[in-house]
Amino acid sequence: MLACDRSAGGGVAEGMRYAVLGGGQRIRPALALRVARMLEAERPMTMRAAAAVELLHCASLVVDDLPCMDDAATRRGRAACHRVFGEATALLASFSLVALAARSVLPADTGSWASRRLVDFARRLLGMLDCGSLVAGQALDLELAGESRRREWTRISELKTAPLFTLAVRAGMIFANESEASAKSLERFGRAFGLAFQMADDWADGEAASEEALVERLDAARRALGGWGDRAQPLHGLLDYLYGRATQADCRYR
Repeated sequence: MLACDRSAGGGVAEGMRYAVLGGGQRIRPALALRVARMLEAERPMTMRAAAAVELLHCASLVVDDLPCMDDAATRRGRAACHRVFGEATALLASFSLVALAARSVLPADTGSWASRRLVDFARRLLGMLDCGSLVAGQALDLELAGESRRREWTRISELKTAPLFTLAVRAGMIFANESEASAKSLERFGRAFGLAFQMADDWADGEAASEEALVERLDAARRALGGWGDRAQPLHGLLDYLYGRATQADCRYR
């Protein structure tokens, strides 16, 4: 997917590769693939949809790190994209990653059921960038600081972090024939898992959080899976992984 023409674009292609291939846990695509396998709905295009979620996530990180945003010098243990390629190239790389994410899942035709599902997913993906989702979360994050930001943690995370996790769930459901009620329960799981993931990250960074608060978030995610029984074991495994990573304990939290 990242096989861009490196001779064109003034380093934009290299910036894209740098932003995407520089480490990270790939937790969002992992979530998408586990949902697809749980629903026995994995298809060749499922991998591309999962990758598209990661491309959008990486694009958002490039923008987050810019001097006009969070002004971060590093990302994933190395220099932020704009520190290596410059602000202009980093911004263009983020635009290109969003375009690549959408283009990678859009079908050549829209006549079949599967094609229509892919178009719907692409619409959801691009909807992440409207003024009510990731963009709103970043704007609120910039507006608030200190104690105000801590008080608004849930609101910021619901806008800035959770949507990409619910999008990952939808990526795994593209070719599933589940009811809308089932889809909503998995979306609730994705949202709760996303909030738990953000809390674990904040805890690792030494920001205000506690093991008790993290467990509460993880429990909310488990409750969302209540109607899925043993089929949801792969998703319960992700919750155990997150708890173990956050607490440096190789064990289940329940």
